[in-house]
Amino acid sequence: MSERIDQFCENLRVKLTNIDNNMQALKAKIDSKAQTAEQEVRARLDAVRNRVDQERPKVAAAQADIKKWVEERKATTNQKIAEWKAKSEKARLKSWADFAESYAGAAAAVALAAVDEAEQASLEAWLARKDAESAQGTKAA
Repeated sequence: MSERIDQFCENLRVKLTNIDNNMQALKAKIDSKAQTAEQEVRARLDAVRNRVDQERPKVAAAQADIKKWVEERKATTNQKIAEWKAKSEKARLKSWADFAESYAGAAAAVALAAVDEAEQASLEAWLARKDAESAQGTKAA
């Protein structure tokens, strides 16, 4: 009976040692992936920041176009447009259509830039959370 207990204890010890070794290996793998993930996030953040910086002049121009459209839209009433239609003022209608399309393009450019800025903010938030969690882990240790 004693041999059975000894064998059971040995089997249990081996099993627990294997579990511990496997868990330590898994933890090391997770930690290494976390470091790789942080490097990947930082690289992506740099790329997004560069894109945002490069697009900044285009976005400023688009915002100016939008402002110009808003001002012009206030001055150009639906009644005025109806008059152009009634008088078949094709040049004015074409010019208005071109202006409206330019406004649509500017609005799209600003929207796309906002998406880039949202991505940048998300990446910065992820890194900030990781820093906070790392600081908390260091403090607890």
